[in-house]
Amino acid sequence: MVNEGVGRLLIVDDEVNVARVLGSFFTRSGWEVRVHNSPAAALDDSFSGEADVVLTDLSMPEMTGVELMQRLQDRTPPGANPAPVLLITAYGTIDNAVQALKQGAFDYLTKPFDLEKVKAAVQRAYLKRQVANPAAAPAATTAVPRAKLGTMIGAGAAMQEIYRSIERAAKSRANVLILGESGTGKELVARALHQTGPRSARRFVAVSCAALPSELLESELFGHEKGSFTGAANQRIGRFELADGGTLFLDEIGDISLGVQAKLMRVLQEREVDRVGGQKPIKVDVRLVAATNRDLVEAIGKSEFREDLYYRLRVVVIQMPTLRDRKEDIPLLATHFLDKFAKRDGRSFTGLTSGAMEMLEAHSWPGNVRELENAIEHSVALAADEVREIGTELLPPHVTGRDAIQFQRAPLPAALDETERRMVLAALEESQWDLSRAAVALGVTQGRLRHSIRRHHLSGDRRGFSVV
Repeated sequence: MVNEGVGRLLIVDDEVNVARVLGSFFTRSGWEVRVHNSPAAALDDSFSGEADVVLTDLSMPEMTGVELMQRLQDRTPPGANPAPVLLITAYGTIDNAVQALKQGAFDYLTKPFDLEKVKAAVQRAYLKRQVANPAAAPAATTAVPRAKLGTMIGAGAAMQEIYRSIERAAKSRANVLILGESGTGKELVARALHQTGPRSARRFVAVSCAALPSELLESELFGHEKGSFTGAANQRIGRFELADGGTLFLDEIGDISLGVQAKLMRVLQEREVDRVGGQKPIKVDVRLVAATNRDLVEAIGKSEFREDLYYRLRVVVIQMPTLRDRKEDIPLLATHFLDKFAKRDGRSFTGLTSGAMEMLEAHSWPGNVRELENAIEHSVALAADEVREIGTELLPPHVTGRDAIQFQRAPLPAALDETERRMVLAALEESQWDLSRAAVALGVTQGRLRHSIRRHHLSGDRRGFSVV
């Protein structure tokens, strides 16, 4: 699960008892909390400029929660991300809260509220801020794990060890071999090694060794002279030369032929390349990083990979964990991908529902982080314009466990009816039959939702649901 209770929380509510209950609850959860019953007093407190999340009442006589949010945003230094603001509102002012979302609020919570749901919403806001601005996390406490390095996301123990390995290895020019299943982020590690090390000002050149046949890969890596073979109409500079002074990343190195392996071995020994058809070797200064999802020891036993090359490559080894071995990072990754695709598509979401997050954490993720990224992109693409939160009904069928409908085997009207029934039922289940929340999740009016419930013969209550 997500690492909880590590942020700074500002609570502002003119109702003394409400503020006291919230402050006590989050303090027990490990948060650094400051509570104020006056927005003006909160603004006078220097803590307001250091908070990671702000939880404030929407309707206060002195100043509204939206006005407080705007004042805090105005104080944010240029280039920094303002602390996300969650609004507490009564049922009768939900329309004002929805309007506040358009003005930049992260989410709203209705009274009476469930403390665990409040904590989940605060944690989502905190995770989003960590990804957007990891430096905002308190530097003085050892309880705060690093949330990212380069473009890698993850705060769990496995990723902390990966970050430490990268930072240690980046200072050296030693070859690095990155091992791990497909989709675990091996190229991200290679890029982080380059960006963290002394060669960051020079080129990072990546080559997918499995994408090219042997003869083309040789030319791609080492270059060729004009006329050196049929089709060589011009001189070509190889990737080793292009990466001179920088880093060369050879992905899927376990798939290269023995002939290319022999030439690669010579380059690593002599630190010079011979272009195909060339007359003299060319000196190169390249930091080599290689990656594979193959078992190279097994490949050596089958005479498919050179043992001497294997030991040349594996001076430093970084083993990438699978996503199923770092499930504590799923909320952080999902929040990051949701923000990424929302920005790309010009959308705005408050996060994922607790039910959706539970399904993501329960899935085995054979495709690792890449599969999770695709699942979130799928959800964003299918979300109606009015939807602000990703629920279970928007997740891919293979994640939720619901079988995909075989449209080619059913008449279109029947297939569409079944799709509607499943989406309505999932939204009702997620909201515990709160028609207002279910309608918002589906992007329809409550009247339209009631019509769908009657048409599909659905019934239920807050204790559960059934199909009749």
